[in-house]
Amino acid sequence: MRVLHVSDCQQDLHSIFAYYSPMSSDRSSTTRQRVSGKICAICSRPIDPGNWAGGERRCDRCGATHKVYMSFFMRDGWVVQFLEPDLKTSLGRIRAFSDANKIRELIERTPTPINLESRNMIEHAIDKGRGGMYLQLTGEQYRKLKV
Repeated sequence: MRVLHVSDCQQDLHSIFAYYSPMSSDRSSTTRQRVSGKICAICSRPIDPGNWAGGERRCDRCGATHKVYMSFFMRDGWVVQFLEPDLKTSLGRIRAFSDANKIRELIERTPTPINLESRNMIEHAIDKGRGGMYLQLTGEQYRKLKV
């Protein structure tokens, strides 16, 4: 039986996880700018540093996000309703779209992070003809939705 020393384990782990990086897919310069508050943490748009002491922050567009639930189903076109997170209070009026691409476009316009799993769930819901998901909206989007 072979006895492994700590240094051997570290070397083996390094060779197994040679391409592992604790950082996200951002470049290190982007990460530095985001952490220093020079760019938005959500959309990576430049922000005027002004008197900012440092740390991540969001631009005015992404600033205060509001969580809402979007429910959609197919009935003579696509019917979309927005609800507060309590799933009881309706936001604004019920909207109708003729095409499922409008629902996809609506989701893409929000600062909601969409990964592959979320995208597949959205596609599955559209294929079934009904579904829903939580969205993050900017302050401006939330105000327009309530009208």
